[in-house]
Amino acid sequence: MSKRNQIIKESAKSLALKRLREASGQGIRIVAELMDLSHTRVHQMESGREDISEDYIEKFLEAIQVSRGDWNKEIGIRECNGDLREKCFGLVCSIKREKLKTLHNILLSLNE
Repeated sequence: MSKRNQIIKESAKSLALKRLREASGQGIRIVAELMDLSHTRVHQMESGREDISEDYIEKFLEAIQVSRGDWNKEIGIRECNGDLREKCFGLVCSIKREKLKTLHNILLSLNE
């Protein structure tokens, strides 16, 4: 086993892979077969034992028939389409929980 496989780093992407696969009703072995990969590799991606490439994500989304937009929503990225309010919302979603109270107070003062 490679050193990277021994280190588990769950991320929004690894957790989203598992949630979307489970929501599709597909098991790891089925998804692996659809992607022409080993089931071990799929499991490593979902468990945070491997770095997830954009190529892998594309293959995965195609295998479970999920759009890139649904993927982005699952990992917390909003499609902005140039709308400033949506861009701001995306930024708010990325702020760490401990800083949200400060942001809330700033927004309240701007809204007065």
